[in-house]
Amino acid sequence: MTGPAQPADRVEVWAPAGIGEVRPGDDLARLVGDALAAGGLADGDVVVVTSKVVSKAEGRVVLAADREQAITDETVRVVATREHPGGLLRIVENRLGLVMAAAGVDASNTPDGTVLLLPEDPDASARRLRAALRTRFGVRCAVVISDTAGRAWREGLTDIAIGAAGLTVLEDLRGSTDAHGRVLSSTVTAVGDEVTAASELVRGKTAGRPVAVLRGLGAWVTEDDGPGAQALIRAPEGDMFRLGSAEAWQEGFEAGRRSAEPATVREWGVVVPVKRLADAKTRLDVGSDGQGPARGDLALAFALDTIHAVLAAGRVARLVVVTSEPSVEAALAGREQVTVVADPGAGLNPALVAGLASLASTHAGPVAVLLGDLPALRPAELDAALGLAGGTPLALVPDAAGTGTTLLTGRRAEALVPRFGPGSCAAHAAGGHVVLDVTDLPTVRQDVDSAEDLEAAVRWGVGAATAHVLARLASQAGAPSVRSGSPPAPGSP
Repeated sequence: MTGPAQPADRVEVWAPAGIGEVRPGDDLARLVGDALAAGGLADGDVVVVTSKVVSKAEGRVVLAADREQAITDETVRVVATREHPGGLLRIVENRLGLVMAAAGVDASNTPDGTVLLLPEDPDASARRLRAALRTRFGVRCAVVISDTAGRAWREGLTDIAIGAAGLTVLEDLRGSTDAHGRVLSSTVTAVGDEVTAASELVRGKTAGRPVAVLRGLGAWVTEDDGPGAQALIRAPEGDMFRLGSAEAWQEGFEAGRRSAEPATVREWGVVVPVKRLADAKTRLDVGSDGQGPARGDLALAFALDTIHAVLAAGRVARLVVVTSEPSVEAALAGREQVTVVADPGAGLNPALVAGLASLASTHAGPVAVLLGDLPALRPAELDAALGLAGGTPLALVPDAAGTGTTLLTGRRAEALVPRFGPGSCAAHAAGGHVVLDVTDLPTVRQDVDSAEDLEAAVRWGVGAATAHVLARLASQAGAPSVRSGSPPAPGSP
């Protein structure tokens, strides 16, 4: 993060005309080079290219009747959500690590029924363009890929650098002195963003000029490609604003409420079933045939995030996982709080009976059955639900649709009779379970069987395992979106 300490004496900025509509497969380096040919490039020039044309040339135009699903597919972490007259605004971290509205998914300047995703790897795109321009014009230059983003504390939008090659994107002035001789201790200038914002003044949003040239910044142009725009993304440990204001307030309020309550007692035993991955999540269509490794990877991630939340809950003393899936067994190896019981292979309810029998042999306190597909589950909400359940001999938590069951509880294991399957909420209620009012505990109810369920879970904020798989799927070239549409398999709960 080093660079010159002296500002440029003069900077010229212009946007050449001549780049028409860019389509998937177009040679963008040639189109940009042709537009720059009349004026040429000089040593030290910086070329800024909007991400829209990069995305179009790289085929990042996708069919999306539902833009919200495209946003979900690109999302790694939800930062804040706000309702507005037109729907729901989502500020999220996308798979590139950028925090922006709608994950950078753009529905403007693209045909109806399609959206533009950000480039797969903007820094790599910048490196390829730079190499082509250097070869064509024989000069030392830099290339920056830009996109539009909002800013905390400030109204209005500005362009930022999301990809870069050959530019000192951060100028580290720490250790130098100001005009009065004081040593600067924290000043690091975002040159990449400053360059990009200046270029937008001549490119505009509707002028059809997606490329700009800045001349006079040669002191910031490097011989090598440099670290790219990824260097501009603040590391999580240094981010003081990881959540939106309302979300941070709510999290702090809940933490304060919990600290004011009497300490919870670890008295609950919990049984979580996990199917073999080959048989799991058949209603998640992850390809043209509904098959492939992605469905199993998601099912495993859902289970691991659910189990992690259970183990982090303050009321849980013992966890029994019923599974014959080797990857789950391997992930839980060595956990003293966990017992793994082999799935007898006769369906969900027999698996739960086996888990409850194992739990009864070592645990005398209250018990719960929790489904293993709650990737957004928050430990505090599970604790709250178990606290409510403790006041009645038999209780249940309905799923988000209100027809299924995500949590089934009783004061002892022998009292529970699992009746999971279609209409399980009514079946369990008929068996004597009280339906708990958990309106304010949405993550205990949000199981995932379809793409719509997954989108809802992402809005609440999924666990690390699920976020990792979603980010990987989104980053794979040509990877299909997770979507709904496959009919449920016979006997699916």
